[in-house]
Amino acid sequence: MFKKIMIATDGSETSMRTAKLAIGLARLAAGGVTAIYVVDIYRLAQLPGYTTLPGFSEKLMGLMFKEGEEATSEIGEMASDAGVPFEKIVAEGNPGEEILRRSRESGTDLLVMGSIGRTGLEKIMLGSVAEKVVRHSKVPVLIVPGKSDLKILKK
Repeated sequence: MFKKIMIATDGSETSMRTAKLAIGLARLAAGGVTAIYVVDIYRLAQLPGYTTLPGFSEKLMGLMFKEGEEATSEIGEMASDAGVPFEKIVAEGNPGEEILRRSRESGTDLLVMGSIGRTGLEKIMLGSVAEKVVRHSKVPVLIVPGKSDLKILKK
């Protein structure tokens, strides 16, 4: 059974629906959850003026880490309300690679993530991070469709 479930979050509505599902699974399995938020430093580095405007990069990184703390804390509150043990990780790097690395290191039994979060429709069916994780994960990955995906599936 899935005792150690990792929830990848970007703070989006899809991520919160995903967390609710993962916490429910952990509760049924008498397991725990770890929420992970990864600040995508490579995407930030591509922003115009990111490195040239004084203090801009530090402020932006600070905001991203704050967002990560808020997103993971919200999942922590959901887990606490459900009586599910909780841990959180706020990291920086390439999101797909970091999620895969952290899941291996922590002995995760199941990765749970939304198909599309805040990154938009970069891929037709899966977001680029979800696609990378599905292709390279050594443990099962549960992909929760976003609302737009659900509309497509209903037709």
